[in-house]
Amino acid sequence: MTFGLKNALLLLMLCVGFIPVMAQIQPISSHYMYNPQVVNPAFYGSHEGIRFGANYRHQWAKLEGQPKTIHIFSDAYLPQAHGAVGLQISNDMLGAYTNTSINVGYTFIQPIKDKIKIAIGLNTGFTTSKLDGTKLVTPEGDNTGLNDDYLSGQIQRSFRPNLNIGFSIQHKNVEAGIAYSNVIQAKDKIEGVNNTLKTIYGGTFQIYASGKVIVGKGISIKPSMVINTDFKEIQTDFSFLVGYKEYVGVGLNVRGYNKRAFESLSPIISVGPIKNICIIYSYDVNLNQLSIVNKGTHEITLTYILPRNKIYKNPTIINNPRFL
Repeated sequence: MTFGLKNALLLLMLCVGFIPVMAQIQPISSHYMYNPQVVNPAFYGSHEGIRFGANYRHQWAKLEGQPKTIHIFSDAYLPQAHGAVGLQISNDMLGAYTNTSINVGYTFIQPIKDKIKIAIGLNTGFTTSKLDGTKLVTPEGDNTGLNDDYLSGQIQRSFRPNLNIGFSIQHKNVEAGIAYSNVIQAKDKIEGVNNTLKTIYGGTFQIYASGKVIVGKGISIKPSMVINTDFKEIQTDFSFLVGYKEYVGVGLNVRGYNKRAFESLSPIISVGPIKNICIIYSYDVNLNQLSIVNKGTHEITLTYILPRNKIYKNPTIINNPRFL
């Protein structure tokens, strides 16, 4: 019986067997330097206004069952609350498996001398998982079913809580942060024919840093890096962008370079056609063996920032003759 690439991707992820499954729930992004708050809640309110954004990542195009991630996010600076709040909604699809998450969070922001701010943030929420058994095909299956005690031919759902924490330090042209995602590490429980498939989602620790250097009139360079690890494997991204004011930026992201592998190169371009609006596009060129069976990865992000001075305007001063 034919075992399609979609089903191969799914079963590789689930690793169906006699022990609990280990998985990661944090999809990567080539636009991490534009939206660090997506992973680290300590960056909520970093623009001191209200920020809205949406991101779509279509990974390994033309590969059957390829991952697709949609992310919608917003955060607002609240000086009265000494910090900021944020909201994130995401939908991550891989073959017959889908994760949908909703998280809300708060960040405490403390300014210190020389225009430096430190922040501590957390967000919490839930994830619902869906495994569509009608899309599964197993090597031992036949016209009567999947013939697997851990899988069902029906649609199965699971629910688990989320908790993410982060710390950041920010200056006018430098920002850095650390974050730990999925602190609770709750399990998915998907009912099979005779047994329950228990997927354990491990935590991810992230280190992020980015800077901005003005090199000419309106021209700047922005080096960035991010390291993600589950304390077993390490994923690295290094980026270098050149921009002119807020109008346009171009650069390159290098992912997964080490002695054993070189995962991808990602050209990036950003444009600001209207003030406070930014559109970012990147294309990941695979440099590993996956390049044989896919056509690269497309990613696009749209963000809008409503500045603080448009929200918190200085009140009109009215002289009171009682205190002249």
